[in-house]
Amino acid sequence: MSSKQENIEHLVYKFNQASITPEELDTLIEWYNSRDDQQVTIFTDLYESEEEVKSRIRRGLLSKMASEHKRPKSHITLIRWIAASAAILLIAVITWKVFNDKLHPQMSAKVEKEILPGGNKATLTLANGKTITLSASQEGIVAGEKITYLNGTPVAGSSAADADQAAMLSLNTPRGGTYKLTLPDGTTVWLNAESSIQYPARFATEARTVKVTGEAYFQVAKDYLKNGDRKPFRVVSKDQEIEVLGTHFNVSAYSEQPGTKTTLEEGRVAIKNKSGRVVLSPGEQSITLNGKTSVKAVDVASQTAWRSGKFSFDDKPFEETMNEIARWYNLKIIYLGGIPQEELVGDAFRNQNIHLVLRILDVAQISYDLDVERRQLTIKGKK
Repeated sequence: MSSKQENIEHLVYKFNQASITPEELDTLIEWYNSRDDQQVTIFTDLYESEEEVKSRIRRGLLSKMASEHKRPKSHITLIRWIAASAAILLIAVITWKVFNDKLHPQMSAKVEKEILPGGNKATLTLANGKTITLSASQEGIVAGEKITYLNGTPVAGSSAADADQAAMLSLNTPRGGTYKLTLPDGTTVWLNAESSIQYPARFATEARTVKVTGEAYFQVAKDYLKNGDRKPFRVVSKDQEIEVLGTHFNVSAYSEQPGTKTTLEEGRVAIKNKSGRVVLSPGEQSITLNGKTSVKAVDVASQTAWRSGKFSFDDKPFEETMNEIARWYNLKIIYLGGIPQEELVGDAFRNQNIHLVLRILDVAQISYDLDVERRQLTIKGKK
């Protein structure tokens, strides 16, 4: 991908994050207009439906993409171009909505339902069983004598001051939710969708132990015993225990997933189960299944892409990829005729409209239907 294309992809990301500056937006629109399609702003007295606008602009974008990809290139580059181009389509459609609502106010009453991406959603369960719905405008909380949001604002209704050391709290994310937790020792944990972490109000003096279901990314802070040795940090998950001394790693332990995956980015961890103990080096992933643990080299960035606000489809089974999408958009997936064996490649931003993410299926020639009302995605198989 050229530096100009990378810059455009970055601008698309900033646009979707609502952090783009007016000057950058001008650059983005100028790039789109340079594709020789009609101007992004559509001034017309002739009513044109949103689907007609999308269809017309999509044809122009695909035509330009084809002309700029005459030489064979990787699927990854192509998919990134599709994601970027489709996001430009959103600019046109959003502008169309503004002007069309002014020209045809009677049409604006009909709002099409959409399946939106997930966001900051979580609940905190205290030691006494009380559950608190956390603010969606905040990215995470800090555990300690007082429980606060990352900006220092107290979490209403929470207090850890009187909790004893053994009291356990739980942070839980629903489907379509993610949240960040800073533990009492300074360790930072990011929870992916449909996940939970149980942790004590105060860690024990000899070790630090938490329990995880679903998926979580850890940056473990170093802590020391009185004798100067490092205090162990342990993560208990499905069928295994991770022992850490200070490191960055990802653990994926969803109940429907075959096996528990631990991916090491930095440092050193030991995976323990009924069969024994395996030590991971950076860039390795362990899979614990049926009491046995295997190890392989992986692309860590791909395995932890969710932490950067992306889906990465590389080197993952089809069903695993679709489960990841389903959890984030809160979808039910139905397979007609079995699960396709195609391996999807490329990536997409997690803040995009579901229709843009599903372009990955179009590229792979997979036939599907999306029922927005029922939040159901039906995979029909190869076209």
